Amino acid sequence: MSELHYRIADDIAWVSEEDLDGGEVPTAYLTRLPKGPPILLEGSGCVVWLAIAEGGTLAEITAAAAAMTDVAPEEISEDVATLVDQLVVIGVVCEE
Repeated sequence: MSELHYRIADDIAWVSEEDLDGGEVPTAYLTRLPKGPPILLEGSGCVVWLAIAEGGTLAEITAAAAAMTDVAPEEISEDVATLVDQLVVIGVVCEE
């Protein structure tokens, strides 16, 4: 069996704060179109979201998030996996 790949669901619109005003805390705003509800991801949650936006396996997403935060992947792998699972459950991220 091959590894699962993750990506943002097709019906999700999102923007990150760096696109808006470059605030100090990474922030992403996302919503399912057309009826929401809006979701706010801040700090490490936003970093993981930005890594998911690139797509890939859990290991690739973890490595991308680690690179963005200058942390070793093994230090954050469990937290990344937990958040990715939660985002899949609420339907904003798809497994393939």
